[in-house]
Amino acid sequence: MTNLNNLTFVFIGGEHQVLHLAPVAAELSLSHPDITVRCICADDRTAAALRAVAAAMRASTMTVTQIAWPWAGRIAARITGSRSAAKGPLLARIRWQARKTQAIIVPERTSAALRWLGWKRPLVHFRHGAGDRAPSSEAKQRAFDAIFVPGQKDIERAVAQGLSRKRLSAVGYIKIDYLQALPTGPQLFDNDRPTVFYNPHFDPALSSIGIARDVIARFRQQERYNLVFAPHVRAFENLDPIARARWLELAVPEHIAVDLDSPKLFDMSYARAADIYLGDMSSQLYEFLAKPRPVAFVNAHGANWQDDPRYAGWHLGEVASGADDVLAAVDRAFERHPDMIQRQAKATAFAFGRYDGAIKRASYQLLHTLQSL
Repeated sequence: MTNLNNLTFVFIGGEHQVLHLAPVAAELSLSHPDITVRCICADDRTAAALRAVAAAMRASTMTVTQIAWPWAGRIAARITGSRSAAKGPLLARIRWQARKTQAIIVPERTSAALRWLGWKRPLVHFRHGAGDRAPSSEAKQRAFDAIFVPGQKDIERAVAQGLSRKRLSAVGYIKIDYLQALPTGPQLFDNDRPTVFYNPHFDPALSSIGIARDVIARFRQQERYNLVFAPHVRAFENLDPIARARWLELAVPEHIAVDLDSPKLFDMSYARAADIYLGDMSSQLYEFLAKPRPVAFVNAHGANWQDDPRYAGWHLGEVASGADDVLAAVDRAFERHPDMIQRQAKATAFAFGRYDGAIKRASYQLLHTLQSL
């Protein structure tokens, strides 16, 4: 594929995936105005996030197309109670929308289904996040002609699973490269207490979300720390309005903040401004550790984590045995952090690679890879 003139970037996973790939699309449209760069999504917030990236990077020729969810997908989502059930029919519609493009580039693995929908041209995956969890969707990577990852950690994991090293490229963490050029937001609380960023993952089998109310209660009962409860957006994607309101009512002005779906969940506002991270399996741990700081984790399932590679990040801080131990673990994390700094920096470099210049590097490597396919 030597003469590229039409590329499609597909974002069906939601707003939280935009910053992992959209800056590359914007950079391509800037550096190669002869190539039509189109981004396809299916919801208002993702469309707005894509347009925000285009505006911030002055990529005026990058187009954003929002398509409607097919009726079959909407029915499937209503019956199952899961939005993910709608993605099959949506991908079929995208397959038709992109019929004239030369390659499709995506930040998630569900789009591997495009292969079974008849897509024969190059299909490229950019990994979003850089966590330690090994989800079942890892097997879908075989559907992609090329896979772009942040750092060496993902290269080694993919090769160990049998993927050809030739398909893999480490380009650095695009999201941080994009955000580091933007100003930090305002102070989270108008007081001098250290702020804890509590960020449970969405997978209930690994997350502390099941005891999150108890964790929040411990912070409501003390006055030494502020708390931001900001779980992965997928943790509550199917929450009804009444249940959502019950979570939001746990907030306490100038002490406890509860954020279930604002843009701050995706733009590292909390990771950049908080003093300590409290979590379980989210890759936002490594986003937080781009600047080494204290971290702590909640072992909500009694996991035997010490030798489990999914819990590699837990060796970078302190681990609480449950809600009753959370405040003590936070205290320990502050006290012992000097001994963790070097280990945290090494782990972040392994996960993210060199993120300065990641956007331009990824854009160049993507173009080079597509031209060789």
